[in-house]
Amino acid sequence: RLVILDESSSSNCNDGGSLEENNDDLSLFIELMSPISSAQPDQMSASSLAYLGDVVFELFIRSRYVWPQRRMPVLQNTVVGLVNAEAQSKLLQQFVDNFTLTSAEQAVLARGRNASLTARKKGKGGESMYQDSTAFEALLGYTYINDKVRFTEMISWMKLELDKMDGLML
Repeated sequence: RLVILDESSSSNCNDGGSLEENNDDLSLFIELMSPISSAQPDQMSASSLAYLGDVVFELFIRSRYVWPQRRMPVLQNTVVGLVNAEAQSKLLQQFVDNFTLTSAEQAVLARGRNASLTARKKGKGGESMYQDSTAFEALLGYTYINDKVRFTEMISWMKLELDKMDGLML
């Protein structure tokens, strides 16, 4: 289905558009921002899931910190500080300690940890940190494709954790 949007066809909750129009817009947005409907995450490599998970997590983080306005170097340092392997590994550990995972999600984490990636480094934190980071990204990629409601639950939990972290930094 090809959909072309122009200014006259867009609406949002603040311009008086109806709830039905806004839900249609949201549904269209979700459709446009999702992999093709034939995508089967159970048959995708852990690296491919992590590739997608990396993107959606970084978009979440960038969207979260872009406002209030910051100087670009400060914004970049904030984002990089949260989307790196060390931060993702720590967030994954908190996540699995506080969030009940299904057996399928646990299997995705295992696949992500065992993925063969050339980008892993043997610096601070070692290979285990990079395995955790890849597992974290693979899980996000998997749920993003497979279950938008579950993905939203996970991102919402992460938002609350980041809110706590941000409160400590103030």
